[in-house]
Amino acid sequence: MSRSAEFRARVEDAGRVHLDARVIGYHLLGREPEVELTRLLFASIRDGAADAQTSAVSLYQLLAEPYRRGEPDVAREAEKLLEGLRGLEVVPLTAALAGQAARVRARLGAGTASSIQIATAVTEGADLFLTDDSGLRRVAGVRVENLGGYL
Repeated sequence: MSRSAEFRARVEDAGRVHLDARVIGYHLLGREPEVELTRLLFASIRDGAADAQTSAVSLYQLLAEPYRRGEPDVAREAEKLLEGLRGLEVVPLTAALAGQAARVRARLGAGTASSIQIATAVTEGADLFLTDDSGLRRVAGVRVENLGGYL
């Protein structure tokens, strides 16, 4: 079985997949070589073979850089593209999630955005956390897969 076929099978076998902002960003930017895998990922989501979510903090992470560079049109386009990813649920940041993220940060020492992503994955019942953060290996209750491991 090829690495890309193994990746697709892992995604489709997971009940609910949480995507961090990097994975989504690679897809939106068409970044090689990751886009080969993200196309498979989003095809599985679109076709209903995978159930996916991300935190609203992903929107912040994806839009901050274009706004910082003074490119609001690029930010608005990225926002439209994110909203157009059929089958991807964007989970809002609530007070309860913020509290859970604070506990994650205290326990793991992760940054704010990563803590929110992890808390969202755990709280919303993700079975798989898909990232490209090589420093994140395990999260209690959620299997972590690194996109780079399939390239």
